Parts: sequence; C-alpha cells; structure tokens
Amino acid sequence: MICDVVLVPAELPENALAGRAVAVVDVLRASTSMVAALDAGARDVVPTDSVEEATKLAETLGREHIVLCGERDGQRINGFDLGNSPFEFTAAAVQGKTLVMATTNGTVTLGRVKPSTFACVACINNARAAAGALARAGTDVAIVCAGKLGRFSLEDMVGAGMIASYLSQDGAASTDGALVAQALYQKYKKNPLRALRAGEHGQYLVGLGFKRDLEYAARENITATVPVLREGRMVKLAPDPGAAPTA
Repeated sequence: MICDVVLVPAELPENALAGRAVAVVDVLRASTSMVAALDAGARDVVPTDSVEEATKLAETLGREHIVLCGERDGQRINGFDLGNSPFEFTAAAVQGKTLVMATTNGTVTLGRVKPSTFACVACINNARAAAGALARAGTDVAIVCAGKLGRFSLEDMVGAGMIASYLSQDGAASTDGALVAQALYQKYKKNPLRALRAGEHGQYLVGLGFKRDLEYAARENITATVPVLREGRMVKLAPDPGAAPTA
C-alpha cells in the first residue's frame, strides 16, 4: 500500500483518485464538526458545494427533517440553523436529523473525491480510527488536505501527517507528500494545539471568538467515529470490532 498526502485540492488532476481510498482532512473545522455531528446522533451529513445548493436541497428534502448548517468566512450563514463549530452539533440539535452542510473548503473538497473507491472524513479527533478504515480498504491511499481558499493550511497538513504516520507504522510506503506531512506532524506531535494556534486560519478563528474550537479540534483520538461517503451522504462507518479503544 502506498500513502500519499495531497497538500491542496488543486493538486488533483481529473480521475487522480480512481481506485484509491481517500480521506479528506479539514481540521478547522468541517471534518471535526462532521465527526462531532455523527457522534451526537445525526443520521447523516450531506456535503454541498455552495450555499445555493444547500438551500435548494434543504427545501427539496423538507425543512422539517433537515438541519441546514455551514459557514462563510468562518461565520454561520444567514438563515442557516447552525454554523461550523463542533460545539453547535449537540444531540438536542442534530439527533436523528439529516444535516445539509456548506463550508468554504471541506464540503467543496469532498465533491472532488467521488472517483475514489472509498472516501471518508478525518481529523485529529479520529485520526487513528480513520487510518484503520483506510488500511482496511485494501488499496493505495490519498489523504487530501482541504486547505483554505486553495492555499496550504498548516493544521490540515499536521492532521494528515498524523494519519500517514499511523499508516506508515502499519507498513505503508510513503510518497514525498506523505513524508513531508509526517515530518511536520513530528514537529507538533507533543502539542498539536500549537500548530492550530500558529496557522493563519487558526488565528483568524480565534479573532472571531472561536478559541475553544481550536482546543477541541486538537484533541487526539477522542472518538472512533469515521464519516464515510455513501451515495452523496456522509454516514457513520461501522466500527472495527478488532480496533483498540480510543484515548
């Protein structure tokens, strides 16, 4: 098995992911929030490419059954039920519901990985479980960093390096991208929150008042929940019965 890390979605040529297992990493905050939502009992999450697509889909499916969530410039979209903070996705808000989500980077990136044989969402919170799911897919792996507005994002690369490190420990070969990601993860391994605070997007979110979101997103392996893409919806992957408990 070969593990690759893609620094930004623009690096992906058409059909580059065909036959591969893929993880999309958007630590701040779409990946983290999707995991939190499914942990809180959400039925599924439908990622969309735009505010307009999300709004239209919610109306088509029936607003009484839908939670409309997402952000632009880090803030909740006007008229949406929830934003993109993991603290918003409580059981009271999402249990048993379908979430239709539109975010600036994460949900758009998910739209680009459909040619893959297996696609999931990963973050620091579920890194070990996501690595296990990718390994069990039995194919080469691509970990795609969502970045920010098409540019490299420090926290996504650290999260990707964490996952790639687990896969490397299990015998996966690493591309140059995976090696760089693992080296960056090693720099912040003892305190991933340092990376989130140092990055441009983390600093921007702190400026908006989302300091607690960074602290939550930096918590390592607190859940075994892995959202997987099935027919356009993110659903909770059945747990691996042989997996070790999360920290």
